[in-house]
Amino acid sequence: MIPYQKLFRRNQLRILAQARKIAPVKGQRVYLVGGTVRDLLLGRPEVDLDLAVEGDGLLFARELARQLGGRLAFHDRFLTATVYWGGERVDVVTTRQEYYPRPGALPEVEPATLEADLARRDFSVNAMALPLMARDLGEILDPFGGREDLARQTLRVLHRDSFRDDPTRLLRGVRFATRLKFIWEEETCSLVRQALAGGYLDLLEPKRLWQEFILLLKERRPVAAWESLIDLGWQGLPGAGLPDVAAGRRAEKLLCQWKWRGQRPLDASLVYFLIATVKLRATALEEVLDSVNFGRKKRNLISAARDLLPELAPCLARGSLPECLPAGPRMAPEALIFILAVAGWSRLPARVLP
Repeated sequence: MIPYQKLFRRNQLRILAQARKIAPVKGQRVYLVGGTVRDLLLGRPEVDLDLAVEGDGLLFARELARQLGGRLAFHDRFLTATVYWGGERVDVVTTRQEYYPRPGALPEVEPATLEADLARRDFSVNAMALPLMARDLGEILDPFGGREDLARQTLRVLHRDSFRDDPTRLLRGVRFATRLKFIWEEETCSLVRQALAGGYLDLLEPKRLWQEFILLLKERRPVAAWESLIDLGWQGLPGAGLPDVAAGRRAEKLLCQWKWRGQRPLDASLVYFLIATVKLRATALEEVLDSVNFGRKKRNLISAARDLLPELAPCLARGSLPECLPAGPRMAPEALIFILAVAGWSRLPARVLP
């Protein structure tokens, strides 16, 4: 068997063991697919679990959840389901093909073969499959040369209309390239530039655009992703323009210092979100927060940070932190780091919070 023990967590192994028992009983062929196979080949830790089922994937997911005693969420329109158990999640998809009624729209899907399912994916490195019952990585199905592109550390799109059909793939590709330190294949890079110049991101519903952008902010190097997008011709976020890269770099330094000092963990993605949306009008920001379902606590933090910025930034530009801080409740560290970064600070003061 594949040495799962090296890359999967204990409960992930239990999920896979249960899935291997169910597949032959149901007479279904089940595969590890996409990012799971990519990360196995790269030897990366924290591998996600993505399964594709030839046949009824929803039926398979229901049985997996039942036998594990887990929670199940269906996404019937897209023939997908998610099983939650033991602090883990496994995404299960019926092998399918997709049709896009118009550029940037959500796809219409129907069941199909594994080969068609792999062909509808974004990049070659995400278009590989490994039978669940495989004994080693030599059994990987790789119809589009994904293993070779992994070896070359290259992102290559599967077809020329990919970014037109689904412009979120463009942002996803930047996430992958930044995370894995990959380069764009030459023709793919040209297609990315054409897609950005053609305004393909504007074809997306705002909710989908912002959801994908927030995933980018949760990466370890979001500012590098901003720089990559800008180099490719990105014009920025609707209503907010281009993020302040210099402030983002200062925030990186401040966040590192916060961690080195042993302070309590904070939400770094929220700091970057504040920087990226600092130019967004309040009404537009409220629409964004509604669309991405930010909770009340985050919304209050964002509002407080934006309210304090015009008051504190001029003071911080000419003085020290203690004399600038307002009296009253303690400021959230995410808000403080955001304000310091925008005000030009790249070093945490000795006295971090009052």
